[in-house]
Amino acid sequence: MRYVKLILISAFVFFAMACIVAFFIPSQIRVFRMTSLAKDSVNVLNQVRDLSRWKNWYPGFEHVVLSDPLIKEGRVVKATANGIRLDISESTDSSVVVFMQKGDSPIISGWQINKDERNDSLALQGYMDVKLKWYPWEKFSSLMLDKSYGDLITRGLNELKK
Repeated sequence: MRYVKLILISAFVFFAMACIVAFFIPSQIRVFRMTSLAKDSVNVLNQVRDLSRWKNWYPGFEHVVLSDPLIKEGRVVKATANGIRLDISESTDSSVVVFMQKGDSPIISGWQINKDERNDSLALQGYMDVKLKWYPWEKFSSLMLDKSYGDLITRGLNELKK
């Protein structure tokens, strides 16, 4: 009986410590990558603004068929792909923001072009904002997001560069 009591108390203390440590991990994570473009590549964001063109550059979308597309100004701005709801929520000359959701986990992805002051080129930036719940296992798993989503963003930026 004493060992059972020790195991239960230890499990409770371990869970409480995990909750306390997870409290200090932020609830919103931004994974960010950047690459340089030639000065004449200003129209690279046209690939991002049209969801039907994502198969040309977005990793994993090569064979995806879009369902329930919403077309505005000749571009697909809202659709569902493999159970992921995609919605272009903001589009300007220099940036595009896309709301992605599968289940109840929303991710906001964005791409932006800025003039690179260090040299005569453009900087193409890509990011993903992930909102996390308070659960300790979700907060601790967020420590791996930079590697997994970072590689995805890097591959996408390199494909957009071509």
